[in-house]
Amino acid sequence: MHESITDGDLPYPPPPFMMIETLILTVGAFCAAVVSGATGFGFALVSTALWNQALDPRLVAVLVVAFTLALNIAYLPLFWRDIDLQRLAPFAAGSLLGVPLGAYALSRLPAPALRLAVGVLLLVYGGYLLSRSRTPRLELSARVARMADAGIGFAGGFFGGLGGLSGFLPALWCTLRGWEKVTGRALVQAYILFTNVLSLLWIGGFVGVDAEAQGHLLLGLPFVLVGGWLGLRLFARFDTTTFNRVVLWVITACGAVLVLRH
Repeated sequence: MHESITDGDLPYPPPPFMMIETLILTVGAFCAAVVSGATGFGFALVSTALWNQALDPRLVAVLVVAFTLALNIAYLPLFWRDIDLQRLAPFAAGSLLGVPLGAYALSRLPAPALRLAVGVLLLVYGGYLLSRSRTPRLELSARVARMADAGIGFAGGFFGGLGGLSGFLPALWCTLRGWEKVTGRALVQAYILFTNVLSLLWIGGFVGVDAEAQGHLLLGLPFVLVGGWLGLRLFARFDTTTFNRVVLWVITACGAVLVLRH
């Protein structure tokens, strides 16, 4: 006689689900890396919007931070000569305070509410700037500018600790300040690298990096590296104006996806 099979005997998750999860992981990693290579910051936004369809939000946070860190280490030789450490300093100082708060929020607050809040912010602000014929440029005194830079660094750090979303606010800020595309990108890359090192430490402490996360990291890494290389080739073709518009379109589109997903 054949023994009956109960629900508890069935493998979990079932193979079709595992295939879908693997497809979403790899396609999301590749697409997000292309956007990151082209804009310098979009990996977290694109991957979060795609991976949340199948992966646990806290696993997504670990993957985003680790992959973004790997990409920004790879980008560093291309942009390190353009990094202004004096300009970076207030952003980094703000990040030191923001990252722990974001990582704590990730471990305590409901994921759907966090996704919706980020999505609304991106959709409204990105859409507003796209609706203008010209992106406004802020003219600030040196003292006010450094205080504002620290505030943006703090907010970016919070979103970094929340799930690797550290880059979109500094990227927007560089656009509003009217900085040339290489200058702005070099600052954003350095900031994301610094913030993601902090985020990985804090998220690892609050959320943990288990065997499942390690397996996903190994599976997705080749797709991330290839996508990042292709994105860099796109970046080389953009002038500053086109680059800034692409940044705004990426931010707005990702905000719409996060809101609709909610």
